[in-house]
Order: sequence, then C-alpha cells, then structure tokens
Amino acid sequence: MEAKDKVKENKLKTEEEEPKTVELPVFDFFKINFLSFLVPMYACLGLFLLFEYCFIILFSVPEIIHFLLLPGVFLFLYYIYLIILIEFVRFWTSRWNKIMPPKEGVFKRVLDDVNSEEGKMMKYYHKRGFIIKYPIWLTSKSPFPWLLNRTLRRISHNKIGTNVIYCDCYVGLEFTDLGDNTFIYPTTSLSSHAVNTIFGKITMLEIKMGKNTTLYPEIIVGCGALTEGNSVIYPNTVLHKSWRGKPGKFYYQGSPGRPIEVKHLDNSKKNT
Repeated sequence: MEAKDKVKENKLKTEEEEPKTVELPVFDFFKINFLSFLVPMYACLGLFLLFEYCFIILFSVPEIIHFLLLPGVFLFLYYIYLIILIEFVRFWTSRWNKIMPPKEGVFKRVLDDVNSEEGKMMKYYHKRGFIIKYPIWLTSKSPFPWLLNRTLRRISHNKIGTNVIYCDCYVGLEFTDLGDNTFIYPTTSLSSHAVNTIFGKITMLEIKMGKNTTLYPEIIVGCGALTEGNSVIYPNTVLHKSWRGKPGKFYYQGSPGRPIEVKHLDNSKKNT
C-alpha cells in the first residue's frame, strides 16, 4: 500500500511540475478575420462597380456630378458593408451554435482536450468571442453607432431593449439583457464571464439591467449581476459576480455597490 501511495504521489508531483501551456488555433483565428473582412468588402466592391457602369457610364453623368456623388456613395457603401458584415458573422456563428449551443453556468476551462464536452464548449466560446470583436469595434467607431445594438442582438445571445445607448465602453459580448432606456457611460465595463485563473474554471452568467438603468463612468459589472428598474449606479462602483441590490433602493456606489442616499434639490428653493 505504501508503495502504491508513493507512486501516486510521484505522478501528482510530475503533473504539477510539468509546465502548462495554452495553444490557440492561430489558423482558425486568421481565417475568421480574413473572411469576415473580405466577404462584405467584395460585396460592396460589386455594388460600386454596378454604380459606375450601370449609372455613371450608362447615363454619361458629368465628371463634376460624379465627383459630388462619390462621398455619399462611399458612406452608403460603408453602411452596407457593416450590415453585410453583421449578417455574415451571424450566419457563421449560427452554425457553431448548432454544434455547441452556449450555456450559462460554471465550467472547467479545458483547453487541451477539444474532444471532451467542456473542451468543445471552450473551443466555441473562444471562437464566438473572437469573431464578434471585429464588428463590435467597427460599428462602435463608425458614423452609425446604433448598429452596435444590432450587432449584439444578431450575432450573440443578447437582449437589447429600445433606446439602449452604449457610449465608449466595454460591452458585454454575450448573455446580456438590457432593459429599455438603459444608458451606459464611457469607460464602464460589462462582462458576463469570469475566468478563475487561466487553468481553473470559467463562469458564464447573464447580466440583467432593468429598464431606465444608468451606469456612470468607471463601473465594473460582473457576470450574473442584476439591477432593478430605475437604478442609478454612480462612478467607481463594482457590481461583482451575482450582485443584487436592496429592495426599494435605487442609488448605489462603492466596491461592492452599496445603497446610498441622494438628496434632490428643489429648483424653486435653489433659485430663491
């Protein structure tokens, strides 16, 4: 028995001493970026050639009119590019979701065994997170920032209400439910997943913001956090994993977010 125990101990020591590494499928990521960029671009190039040959040349449009039309045409083609990009990425991710549907919960972060259930889950989790970043960045920096909401609705597992405004912040890639009139200020970050060390476990839970929620700058919202309607979260606040507010309280600040009292000034008294 002692000999067997020693053998087990030696195996555990060797496993612990072996350096762990993470190997990312570089070719897959390159292919995703390459095709996501090229397919919409070729479609827009075709539309531009159609405009040139079937309108400009066919109707012999004067050069000055042609020159004046080009900025509007390029802006329109940029908009079409974004729409095609969103729909193409959605088509791609929908195929992955049939193979391995996204799930909420706590899972082992298996990176070296893609044949196991959790290994497949991690594989497609990383692919989804990678493919959505390009359209999110492009739409948020474009002249059409409202397309960011379309990106989050169409590609990933997000429920975005009406009149939801993301400023220059870190959006939740998936599993977010934002109620109507939610306003998110710059530098705030939403993350529906949390990684407990690179070789530990990963938590994926839905973030839910009630209607009329306001998130001020420099706020971190963790996975599973929930705010009631009309909540106001003030700057430098952390809503940690599975955070919940207090019943009947609407104003929060601190790390973690705690209820605070806010005195509203009466404008009539202030003016006098």
